[in-house]
Amino acid sequence: MKTVVTTLGSFPTGTEIADAVTGYGLALSRARTVDVVDIPYVAVDGSAGRVELQIGWHSETVVIAGAEASEQAFGEEPFEVDTILALQAKTRALNAQRAAAPFSVHTDQNRRVEPDWDALI
Repeated sequence: MKTVVTTLGSFPTGTEIADAVTGYGLALSRARTVDVVDIPYVAVDGSAGRVELQIGWHSETVVIAGAEASEQAFGEEPFEVDTILALQAKTRALNAQRAAAPFSVHTDQNRRVEPDWDALI
């Protein structure tokens, strides 16, 4: 079990879910954008809940590992295959867009054209 910590509070959730949130948040930060994710968490009283968190560019989100005490207190950690796969798919899509983008923001119009030296001589 890991805990996702934001300015809203701390949310103990499953290890795979927290890792997927971290990966997607990093991809969003690299793309300089944000998104809202909906993840399950375990409340203080042990009940299951859901939270929507903004992650990505300029979002203060950290994940704390080693919440074994929380897992013992709350029982099984949340695990949702659909949530994990959706976050991983969004991460891959953002990473693919970033890889396909040119290294520079300059277009061919902005590049300096070298003169045709043969024609000038």
